[in-house]
Amino acid sequence: MQTIVKSVHFNVSDELHDFTIDKVEKLEKLNNRIVRAHVTLSLEPDSKPENKSCEIILSIPGEDPYLKKTAGSFEEAVLQAVEALEKVLRRMKPR
Repeated sequence: MQTIVKSVHFNVSDELHDFTIDKVEKLEKLNNRIVRAHVTLSLEPDSKPENKSCEIILSIPGEDPYLKKTAGSFEEAVLQAVEALEKVLRRMKPR
């Protein structure tokens, strides 16, 4: 699986980049057909403390699940998005 991390309105640190890749690539254990994960980290333009967003789009043949979570830190937003996508991938699994 290829993981692409982009940042909008800020420069992503190496630590945050590595953290994001580590968490997102664990999704491959739930679905080995994931070809690519597009992750976009961005600062929302409002003044709330929870203004850090993580959007993840998975490229899977036949489906492209998308999820966006906003939290007080990028790490928290990444964890929330990955956790929600885990639930989506479990529902997608053939029984």
